Amino acid sequence: MEKELLYKYFANKTTSQEEHVILDWVDASAENYKRFLAERKIWNLTLLHSNEDAFGKEKGKTIGLWKAMAIAASIALLLSVSYSLYSIATRTKGTHSILVPPGQRTQLVLEDGTTVWLNARTKLTYPASFGKDSRNVTLNGEGYFEVNPDKDRPFIIHTEKFNIHVLGTTINVYAYDASPVPFELSLLAGKVRMEDKKGNMQLVALKPNEYVTEQNGRLEKRTIPSSDRFLWKDGLICLDDEPFDVLMEKFSEYHDISIIIKNDKYNKYRCTGKFRMRDGIDYALRVLQKDVKFNYERDDETHTILIY
Repeated sequence: MEKELLYKYFANKTTSQEEHVILDWVDASAENYKRFLAERKIWNLTLLHSNEDAFGKEKGKTIGLWKAMAIAASIALLLSVSYSLYSIATRTKGTHSILVPPGQRTQLVLEDGTTVWLNARTKLTYPASFGKDSRNVTLNGEGYFEVNPDKDRPFIIHTEKFNIHVLGTTINVYAYDASPVPFELSLLAGKVRMEDKKGNMQLVALKPNEYVTEQNGRLEKRTIPSSDRFLWKDGLICLDDEPFDVLMEKFSEYHDISIIIKNDKYNKYRCTGKFRMRDGIDYALRVLQKDVKFNYERDDETHTILIY
């Protein structure tokens, strides 16, 4: 495998065809995977000491982002970041932020022992050390939390629309800012309470294996149909009777690509199945075409997929 192509992939500049070539090569052997990781480490270190990024972008506009990606490797032990993901990590005074690239995921352990999995295009902001009265984090995206119990310090997850208060709880939160896909809070164990941004408590009593979703400005409680929906933290996108248009919105979120559906008839279809996130969106669409007879075109220049 040519280094130039690998570095192009690390910079998120490859085409869908090039991505498949690289992923097939990585999957072919353990030696290939080790070399992939080694080259990524070298690329990170190179960027850390460079005055401009590998593709010659104007100094000062992008170098901070690329340096932050390199710094992610150096703080991996502190954050317990999953070996399979290269997150963009930044620090300000007493605050850490993790931004997960499209099509990837990460895992970290916070200062209090809470374990968090973050899905693609998710940003988590949290303090280096929690306060005496509460533990506050801010989430933009999807996160799976195993909160370490502490009755004296509630764990509070701040999202765009709601704040979620927990003590010792396992939950999944879907809350991408300005996303057309509704907010969802799934409870797997423990107890939670919610409040809107005005501080009004939401009277939604969830039991384990229930979730709440926002529909037309109102919160609705439902039963979790299957725990498979949380396998995204293992790299799988699992569909269980998912509306086609909602699925495309999620694909758009995960892979950071605009998906336009030109024919509304496809929205009546509901999809079930499993996909490996690292296989990419083209593979997922080709599998879906076996059941939903649609055509699509991908424009890598405008980063758009047109379904017709």
